[in-house]
This record gives sequence, C-alpha cells and structure tokens, in this order.
Amino acid sequence: MKVMTFNIQHALDYQKQIIDTDLFIGAIKKHGTDICCLNEVRGEGPIEGYTDQTNALGNGLGFYRYFGEAVKVGGTSPYGNAVVSRFPFKSAETVAIPVSPDKTEDEYHEPRCVIKTVAEFDGKDICFLVCHMGLSNKERIEAVKTICSLIDETDLPIILTGDFNTHSTDSVLEPIYERMTDSDEKAENKGVFTYASYSPEIKIDYIFYRGLECRYSRVITEIYSDHFPIIAEFDIV
Repeated sequence: MKVMTFNIQHALDYQKQIIDTDLFIGAIKKHGTDICCLNEVRGEGPIEGYTDQTNALGNGLGFYRYFGEAVKVGGTSPYGNAVVSRFPFKSAETVAIPVSPDKTEDEYHEPRCVIKTVAEFDGKDICFLVCHMGLSNKERIEAVKTICSLIDETDLPIILTGDFNTHSTDSVLEPIYERMTDSDEKAENKGVFTYASYSPEIKIDYIFYRGLECRYSRVITEIYSDHFPIIAEFDIV
C-alpha cells in the first residue's frame, strides 16, 4: 500500500503560477499512489478560483474522495484537507481543532481540522488521520492534543500524515513520537527537506504509522507546489 502526503497549495503549479489540477493528478498517478492525503485544498465557492478540487482530483484518478473543511475563506468559500483513495472509505469525518484557550488577540489563528477516515486494505481496516497544523506553537499544541485523542481511541493500525509546520525535534511533537513511528526512519533519501520546494530548508511534512510495517519512504524532489510530497509503502501485518 503506497501512501502519499502532499500539500498542494490549492493545486497551484508553482513554476507556472496557475491552478492546474491535472498536474497534481499526474503526480499522484506517476508514483502509483493508493491513497493520497492532501493539504490546502479548495472547495467550491463564489471567490474566483474556488472550485471543487477534491472531486476534480478524485474524478481524474478514478478514486474515492473526502473533503474536510477547516474554514470558509471570506465566510463563503471552503478550504481544508482532503483524501483520495483507490479503495472506498468505511467511514469519514472532519474533527475541528479547538482554538487555544490562551490565544491572545494579536496572534494569527486559522481554523484547522483533522480528517479521520477508515478504509479497508487487503481485508484489514486502516485508520488515516490527515492534519495541517497552525503556524503558532499554541495552535500546534491544540492540534497534537486532538490528534493524540484520536490515536488513543482506536486499536486500528493508523497512518498520520500532514504539514505540521514545524521540525521533527520540536518538543510539541513528542506525544506523537511516543505513540507512532516516523516513516523518515525508513527514508531512502533521509535528511531531504520538504519545504520550500524551490529552496528546501526544512522538513515539515510527515507520514507517521502504527501497527503496520514501512518498507520505505521517500521525499519526491519534483516541483509541483511549494512543498515536496512524501510517499511511503506499507505492508499490512
């Protein structure tokens, strides 16, 4: 089972600076992806350029799909995370990440969410969590609390993916590392950064797992959006 995490920056072709969902369909197909977990996805709305990108990607791939809305931009146009999968979902839900209770008025905050889906692979149910964490440390603390509560409430094998907006040694991620394994341990190009694709300086995108065996992971150093995607292959155990 091949899993990809990909911040697609609303399907913006970074090099041409145009929205091009076909480019991202091609990228997902090229690497034989079975399930692709996506950040920065637009839904249909009245603001120019806000189209139903999840269905466009799903239709182009012939995949099942689910969109998790985190916020309505301008109060009208959906924006969030998505999952497209070769296999159908048994369940899918969007879990809002609470605003930090000690957030100050001058801090930037953007509503965030975690997608939780369950899909069956080779006769076994797998839970997938998809998250895009905030830019502030307080936001990330709340995101990690939400993610860990979702991890702790299930005995299913889990894959957690997303753009966490911080480096792997950040103490805020310790509760996740206590529960799950970073696929970077199996990386074929360990130490390769994911952001920014045009001048990589930091790894902020991740695939974690529990209850599965990771054969390998790899940062795909091809410029599509402003992030490099990561792909990892897993065995069901």
